[in-house]
Amino acid sequence: MRRVNLILLTSLQLCTARQPGFSIHDDLLAYPQFEVVFSESFISQNEAQRLIESSKSAQSTYTAGFSSQTDLTSQIRESAPADSSQDEDTEDGMPEVSEEYEVMTIPPSKYLCSVPVLAPPPAPNQTATELAKAEEARELARANTRGWELLSDLENQCLYFMSGWWSYKFCYGQDIVQFHALPSGVKGGLPARDPNSQEYVLGRTEDVYTKKNSKKPNKELQADVNDQRRTEFRTPPNSELQVKGDQRYLVQRLEGGTVCDLTGRERTIEVQYHCNPGSTGDRIGWIKEITTCSYLMLIHTPRLCEDVAFLPPKETRAHPISCQLIVESEEDANALRLRQSIEASEAAGVIQGQEEAEGEKEKTSKGEQDGRRTSKFSGMEIGGVVIGGKRLHSTEDGQPPPVLKPPRGFIPGKGASTAPLIETLAKALSKADGGTVEVVNAEELEQLNLTPETLERFRKELEKLAGDRGWSIEVVEMPGEDPELRGNIEIEDGEDGKFDEKFFKKEEL
Repeated sequence: MRRVNLILLTSLQLCTARQPGFSIHDDLLAYPQFEVVFSESFISQNEAQRLIESSKSAQSTYTAGFSSQTDLTSQIRESAPADSSQDEDTEDGMPEVSEEYEVMTIPPSKYLCSVPVLAPPPAPNQTATELAKAEEARELARANTRGWELLSDLENQCLYFMSGWWSYKFCYGQDIVQFHALPSGVKGGLPARDPNSQEYVLGRTEDVYTKKNSKKPNKELQADVNDQRRTEFRTPPNSELQVKGDQRYLVQRLEGGTVCDLTGRERTIEVQYHCNPGSTGDRIGWIKEITTCSYLMLIHTPRLCEDVAFLPPKETRAHPISCQLIVESEEDANALRLRQSIEASEAAGVIQGQEEAEGEKEKTSKGEQDGRRTSKFSGMEIGGVVIGGKRLHSTEDGQPPPVLKPPRGFIPGKGASTAPLIETLAKALSKADGGTVEVVNAEELEQLNLTPETLERFRKELEKLAGDRGWSIEVVEMPGEDPELRGNIEIEDGEDGKFDEKFFKKEEL
């Protein structure tokens, strides 16, 4: 069944549906009052016309024709998914007293829609209204006191919030601080202030008990404060209970923060405490700088949820506007039934095909896994030892453990060196010094994963560039990088043994 949420339905005359009192805090998109429901069933044009005429009759509401209206709506609601049904207490409190029928045109089709007629709100009673306002004022006063009592359990507890460069520390009954935190290597650890950065106080709290007894000595003052806190409870200063629509929350405004260099005034912050039934603990939802050096902090806490006054409003369900497709003839009805039957069969076939495809995929995947298990794997050599080749290395009793080949550049007791590893593969003296050429043997080249052909090709190219000067070929291996061949040519007017490293040839091995 298709459902469409609408704020305004211009093609239908909804003036008979009364709406509850309007509030600017109502989210009409999230919680619309009406919901258009398109049924999979259909109705003939003659039957639709009869229902429209009967609804326009003044006596049609409670006549025999009204049973047909009820039957139409009940058919549509019965065809809705089971999970879409909701209890009556989730409605918006406006009972449906009757229904009206209107035709909605969505080219090329027409639909017969049953529009619920809501009961009008009761006439205002000044006496009842005044009594309700007085009762609401008493309830808000009670909820305000009770809410701060519940939040008093937050004392000596601190909450942290990190947003980009800044971190925030909130301890109930203490100052709220903004600071830059040190990089933390422990995931989930508490942020610690960077001692080299500035710290800003966004708002300072004032203990009403300490202020009242501030003229007494320290020991006597502390004893009186503790006794007062045990025997009486007072709401914090600059605090109140605010109502936004159907939602209630507590607010405390803190002043006296660090002076702002942009405005020349002290920083201020407003802290809002909201009930959050889904949370398991207290947390800071967000912090925003609403104006320069003026902040707003939102705290989600399940503590306030212990008082029903702070619970979020119950979600209401929209009244359904039920619509059925109008067919003009019996032939169209038969064609529609046939199409629905074909679509149902195709849907069932698609589902069956998907199930079969998933089954084949599972079989194929299992076969590939079995094939990988049975395939031969010769293993790989790591550190001079074959790994994964099912070869045992001195695992018998009494045999020493296998000795792995250390990496190149490894120094016992110091680990692997971070400096480049350089080995000379070939070198030649200048023609003036005799032109003697020295080259490492093939075994040493094999240990370096080099072939004599590679070295010979590089040597000939270097000899052409060097001419009568001396030269050398080195293999340079940086930790974590591929080894390279480097050629050095002796400086013409330099000292003996000095080489010009301006010439550099790189060859990946």
